[in-house]
Amino acid sequence: MGSSKMADGCDVAPLIHHTNGKPCALGVRRRNFSLSVICGVLLLSAAVYFVAQVVFPYAIIRSEQGEHHDYVNPLLKLPNWLDNVNDKNGTKNKPTPTNVSLQAAQATQAVKMTQGGGIVVENKLQIDSSDKNNNPEVKMDTPAHLYVLSKEEADKTGAYCLDGSPPAYYFRKGSGTGQKSWIVWLEGGGACVNLTSCYQRSFTNLGSSKGLNHQKTLHGMSSASKDVNPDFYTWNVALLVYCDGFFYAGNREDPVKHSGKSLYFRGRRNLNALIDRLLQTGLGEAERMILGGGSAGAIGTYAGADDVIARLPSSIDVKIVPDSGMFMDLPDRDGVYSFNDSYTSVTELHNASASANKACREAHPQDEQWKCGFPENLVPYEPAPVFMLNYLYDKVALKDVVRTTCRPDQCTGKDMAAVQNYRTTLLQVAQSELTEKDGAFLITCFAHGFGNDHAWTEFTVNNKTVRQAVGDWYFGRSKDNVNVDTGPDLNPTCRNYLSKDTEIQSLWD
Repeated sequence: MGSSKMADGCDVAPLIHHTNGKPCALGVRRRNFSLSVICGVLLLSAAVYFVAQVVFPYAIIRSEQGEHHDYVNPLLKLPNWLDNVNDKNGTKNKPTPTNVSLQAAQATQAVKMTQGGGIVVENKLQIDSSDKNNNPEVKMDTPAHLYVLSKEEADKTGAYCLDGSPPAYYFRKGSGTGQKSWIVWLEGGGACVNLTSCYQRSFTNLGSSKGLNHQKTLHGMSSASKDVNPDFYTWNVALLVYCDGFFYAGNREDPVKHSGKSLYFRGRRNLNALIDRLLQTGLGEAERMILGGGSAGAIGTYAGADDVIARLPSSIDVKIVPDSGMFMDLPDRDGVYSFNDSYTSVTELHNASASANKACREAHPQDEQWKCGFPENLVPYEPAPVFMLNYLYDKVALKDVVRTTCRPDQCTGKDMAAVQNYRTTLLQVAQSELTEKDGAFLITCFAHGFGNDHAWTEFTVNNKTVRQAVGDWYFGRSKDNVNVDTGPDLNPTCRNYLSKDTEIQSLWD
């Protein structure tokens, strides 16, 4: 236990053998006393270790202004010998030049006293933009750490999760040549369709920032592993926490009461407030940025990229990578546009119609602006190059849009017709809307999301994996960046994955 000196007999023996200047008469007494001291020290050490490993990392600084999760620089500082206890891999956690990003990327704290005497802690990341590389290679197990906006920031911007808690993000500092390169990723997680489902969601991490884990290991394009992610593993990564319930798009002014609880529909304000915070903490000095998201986060990327990019300095080279966001306006297996009906009602609940891409809305008459809520209609209006990542048999989209759950190679009748209509429509969107500056990876897999390491490194179209295709497009290493499975058969690189990924979730709660 570091510098904690154990009572090992040598320390205790002088006390036992020289009581009153004379040796003790009973050897048993000496042994009992030694064992008592040893057991006592071991129990105390175990208790302190538990506090250091479990209690302190989850310290929450509470105040009248709300609460702030300050996991990296707690006000209660641990003694050095407790800071250096072994981690789960048996290695020391002592801060070193190669692990300095875990110290909040040189975060500084400003502690302000409120009028009521409460404490508000503001963490602001100071990104080292110098050419000196103190961290030549991000370690593959380097996690991203949680930052929750202060209550003051939330009140100023009107940015709240469903339950009224401030929005949050995870951040992992870049290194080396990636110090001025950023990935800003919008987390996914479905959507709530009515007050009851939004109320239920408000008690989870998809509707509140109160119970979020203090760190998260990222995968796929956000992975810190050079083996998994050779093109982007050194980049700064900010994962925006999804807690608004509708694609970072809601903008209802007043909270709505349900079962005695106030629900806030403020997705677009959350997105803008988080981007503004990142601009203050290093993003403003970036040279390049990938804006993307998965599933619900991909829909949020398609719909909100123009708002995000408008807030950035024009000097930042931005490209857009939505992953599995093509929930299109298509008829279901019975010929009914049921997804359109659901989408419209949820848009009204969250007051999200004005959050859709502005250029798209201006290009359509008032009675057709609803079309700008669907990603397939937004691609031509995006303000930056787009790389479309999607499965041609996206199992969540097939379940919600065309209402089928059969595997594509086992569907029959009107199920098969609806599934193939989704596939061919997505191919037509890529053919008609993507330009030379854009790219795509469209594969005939029955899956959803490329955010896991397996899909990112193994799924292959035209002899290119996902990571190769995205990297070649981003860095201009290839002229042909539209990688597409043109036939209906399942791609062999993901056929074996079907047995491992059998659950079919819905976009809607």
